[in-house]
Formats: sequence, structure tokens, C-alpha cells
Amino acid sequence: MKLGEVYKIEIIDMGMEGEGIGKVDGMAVFVEGAIVGDLAEVEITQVKKSFARGKVLSLIQKSEHRILPQCSYAEECGGCTFQSMDYEGQLSLKQKWVSDRLQRIGGVTDVEVKPTLGMNEPYRYRNKAQFPIQAGRLVKNHEGKLRNNKPCSIGFYKPKTHDVVHCEHCMIQAEPAEALAAAVKKYVEEQTVSVYDPKNGMGLLRHLIVKSAFATGEVMAILVVNGSHLKKEERLIELMDEAINALPLNESGEPRWYLESVVLNINKNKGSQILGKECVTLAGKPTITDQVGDLVFEISPKSFYQVNPVQMKVLYDKVVEFAALTGEETVLDLYCGVGTIGLYCASKAKRIIGIESEKAAVIDANRNAVINGIVNAEYICGKSEEVLPKRLKDVKADVVILDPPRVGCHAELLEAVLKVDPKRIVYVSCDPATLARDIKVLGEGGYSVKEVQPVDMFPSTGHVETIIMMTKCGSEGKK
Repeated sequence: MKLGEVYKIEIIDMGMEGEGIGKVDGMAVFVEGAIVGDLAEVEITQVKKSFARGKVLSLIQKSEHRILPQCSYAEECGGCTFQSMDYEGQLSLKQKWVSDRLQRIGGVTDVEVKPTLGMNEPYRYRNKAQFPIQAGRLVKNHEGKLRNNKPCSIGFYKPKTHDVVHCEHCMIQAEPAEALAAAVKKYVEEQTVSVYDPKNGMGLLRHLIVKSAFATGEVMAILVVNGSHLKKEERLIELMDEAINALPLNESGEPRWYLESVVLNINKNKGSQILGKECVTLAGKPTITDQVGDLVFEISPKSFYQVNPVQMKVLYDKVVEFAALTGEETVLDLYCGVGTIGLYCASKAKRIIGIESEKAAVIDANRNAVINGIVNAEYICGKSEEVLPKRLKDVKADVVILDPPRVGCHAELLEAVLKVDPKRIVYVSCDPATLARDIKVLGEGGYSVKEVQPVDMFPSTGHVETIIMMTKCGSEGKK
């Protein structure tokens, strides 16, 4: 295979970045812009030892799942990489991903992966938006003062770059995110506020983060700055209020959204980390609240919270089902974050013990327990692989819930879980590959997979959440 050669390629799979995958003489070819089911004329643009890349010259036969993207920024923005595929195709593809990785990496061949649980309306689902801000070109006017010659951009990065695509509308963000981005843009240009340049570390405004509580309508705006204050903050708050108040009313003719919190986050560090350590409340409250089922959760500027509240309930209901709680169980909630999963299970368990390494998250978890009047849940700060064998060595857990980050579970943690010897393990994963890797270790330790349920938390993107339930094997069934 050589650069510039043209092949007719059938697309049989897709990567998580949205590229189609086909084969030529057994070699995988990644084809940008192609989707599963396409038959395409492809020009080879890169050749490596084990794979190649190509671009579509023409579509000989279009996939039955191919649609026109509904977002006008689909070709530029790197946020939604599956805009050209209908939702049915996305759900089917994600089911296939989970099944393939469990079989190939985890050795799980005897359990059916259930169809992916999707959304009735797979748009406007994100309750958190992170907008990088990029400066326009500054020039001196006749008075010698710097002025923007080009408007600033507030939006999302182009794929594999740090160039910001200015997005006035986003199909997956809640309405307040768009409204507040427009207000901040107007404020920056009106007040000639400097924008941070990561190349030289100069400039003030870095990011806008918007958190929207779907159940209560409360909205938080976080301005990340390379400094300690913004000029004419009252004008910024005024513009933000106007933007939120201009949003459509709900079906009862009442406001759907309320600006409840405006926060300044101070980040003077160079690098890609978005939030700094210090937060200053400019207006309103330092937190907002949301509700999931019967539980109320307090959301701070730095707290983690699932970004799709509709599917969060779907996910948590499935966790409760897989845990099969009767009210007599002690549950270990590992990588517990702010405690949402454990607290959701608390009414059906005897005792919840959560472990989390981030101190701020543990504080939030314990506070959320107090807010909801939950007295059978406690949260411990530390690494699970260290806390389990030391502080909790005498605790007999019936159920262990694992909800690790994308890199999966620490090897020592899996070893510690096996020593706890629970009856059930419920593993919530955001990466099928690391899930499969960890499942193999747990399988070798005496557990077998009984249920596999993918959940689509991020429609139009290459992400899939998976819940797996494992039970202890008998000695004759031990893997």
C-alpha cells in the first residue's frame, strides 16, 4: 500500500473519534468522514506498519444509517463526531463496541450484551458546558489604545488543534450555555477585556463554564481568569441576567431557567488544567442544586456531576437493579466522587461506605448525605487500594460498586476488592477497553459476568457507558 493509491473500501466498523474503519488485504484503514455501511472510494493519505489512513473521494454506496448533520458546525467542531449517523445506528454501534472488547480483551464470550439504552430526545442533554475563549486580533486605534480588530471566539476546539470554533448554537448543550456564551462575548468586546493566550501566558479571560440544573432550573456561570478580578463585573452580571431572562418560558408560561450563581475561578497557572484552586462568588449563591429521583444534590463550581441528568437516572436505576439490594447489604462505593451512586442506593441498603481520593468530592458527598437526611452513608478520603486493606479490613461487604475514571481500576484496587470477597460486583465504566481488561482480572479472581448493559450518556459522540454485574463463581465455575 502506498500514499496516493485509491481503493474501494467497505466500512465495517468505526473508531471512537468518528472515523470509519475498513480493510485492504487485511490491513485496517481509518477513513475520515465514512460511517459503518458506506462503500467508498478512498485515497490513502498515510501508511504505517499495521494500519493506514485515507480520505473519501466519493461514496459509491451510502450507509442506510447516513444522514445530513443537523449541526451547522459539524464539519469544524470536534465535539460531536457522529453527526452523520442516525441515532439507531449510533446505539447499535456502541453495543457492538462493548461486545467486541469484552470478547477480545476480557474473554467474555457467553454473555449477551443488551441493546444500548438510548434517549427519546438525544439533543440538548448536557448540563455542563466548557467553552475555551480565544482572542480576536488586537490593534492600536488612533489614540494608541488596543482594540479588537476581530471578534473573540467562544466555542469548542477544532479536532486535534487548540483553535476555537465560535459556536453560537450547539445541539447537545442546554439553552443557558448558548445564552451565557453570547453574553460573555458581548461583554469581552464591549469592555475590551483581554483574553488569555496559552502561548505566552498573557491575557485575562480563559474559559466560561456553565452548569444548568435540569430539575430546578438553576444556572451557574463560572469565569476562569488569569488574575484576581474582572473590570465592571456588574455589567457582566447584567448581560448574563438579560440573556437568561430572554430564554423561552416553560409550558406553564413561567421561566424555565434562573441565573443563581456567578463565580470567578482564579487560575494563574500555565498549562491545560482548566480550573484553579480559588473560587470567588461574584453574585448569587456559591452552589446550585439539582434533583435526581427523590434526592437533592448540591453542585459547586469544582464538583463532579454526571453531565446527562436524564440518562443519569437510567444509569443509576440499572445499578440498583444489578446490585439486587434487599436492605440488609453493606455496599462499598469505590471511586465514589460526590457520592451520587451510593446515595441513590442508600434507601435500599443497610450501609453505604464510599471511598474517593479527591478531598473536595468527599466533602461534597458527606454534605449531600446530610442534605438528604441519609444517615447510613459515610464517605472516606483516600485511595481505595490503601483504605480497603487498612481502615476497612474488618468490614464484610456484600456488594462492591466500581465507577473508575477512563483509565480503569488500579491493579492494587482490584486485588483489594477480591480480598473483600463480595457477593456481587457492579462495575460502571466509561471505557469498554479498560472495563474488559479489569473484568478479566476479576474473572481470574473467581467472578463471572452475568449482565452487560450499555447506556448512551453522550449521543452524537463516540462515548458509551457500560454497567456490568458480576457474581462469585462456585469452585466448579471459577475462571
